[in-house]
Amino acid sequence: MQTEQVKNKYNKDIKGKYNNKYEQERWFKNDIQKAGYDMTLNAIKKHAFASAYVSCFELGPGHGTWTKELLEYSDKANYDLLDISSEMLRLVKERFKDRENINYIESDFLEFKPEKQYDFFFSSRVIEYIPKKEEVIKKISDLIKPRGRGFIITKTPKYLRDKMLGRKIDDFHSGQIAPEKLMELFKKNNCKNIKIYPVTMSWPFWRSAKMNMLLHKTFGNHRLNLISQFFSESYCVVFDKK
Repeated sequence: MQTEQVKNKYNKDIKGKYNNKYEQERWFKNDIQKAGYDMTLNAIKKHAFASAYVSCFELGPGHGTWTKELLEYSDKANYDLLDISSEMLRLVKERFKDRENINYIESDFLEFKPEKQYDFFFSSRVIEYIPKKEEVIKKISDLIKPRGRGFIITKTPKYLRDKMLGRKIDDFHSGQIAPEKLMELFKKNNCKNIKIYPVTMSWPFWRSAKMNMLLHKTFGNHRLNLISQFFSESYCVVFDKK
């Protein structure tokens, strides 16, 4: 998978598949999606918002679903939002057009050349679409000021389970990274106090929003372990910069 594929897909799908209503189509079409939204919001509020910040870098804001939460948590902070998709940036710019404390950047993350560091780094469901994970994590660490903080949500790999069930893993979703590997990369790149929690949970035997929410209620406040990882569809990493 290449980042050019990701850019082209979202630039095409925003107007086509999603009809300029990405947030609605992604999070609110059915009970399963709504449960995923609620679980993600709960995880962000519990694990991301632990300290004040005056500058924030968000990688992949999409339609601004979680940008809205960032702004509510720290209304006066300065925000730099980077997305590879011009169509995504168009949507988020329109959503926050009255905000003067947001700067928008259209770029491939690995090609982006930052001019400053930030108190807080935030990203939800983006790094699985970027190759060269070691470069990604190094760049994230470099973006954060000493004693700053980071919060990332990413997809939990289910490759073995998918293979056992005879499901084909397409190229677009082949870049997911295991939690233990991601933790090692952050340790290697000058980060500490690294904690990993499950975010969205999925009952694998039949589709049930209620069961998904029950799993989240059971495991969401505890560190990711072998049991919760089995049910986890996504997980978050919270860390501090040394």
